[in-house]
Amino acid sequence: MKCSDLLAMELERALAMCRASGWTVKVEYVAPPRGEPGGPYRVIRCLELPDNRFLLTAAREATGKGV
Repeated sequence: MKCSDLLAMELERALAMCRASGWTVKVEYVAPPRGEPGGPYRVIRCLELPDNRFLLTAAREATGKGV
């Protein structure tokens, strides 16, 4: 599995896939300075670390807003 496979994926699904593939995962969360979107967490960054580990950065998806 590659980090690029996890980008934009819902966090819970990404965690399940990583663990099923034998990866240890650490998650860090980020949020905007004001307010908190109510959508599901999605992976916005993934770093591969030594010893079969990933560091995932997750942010909530802003639902109902156009880009």
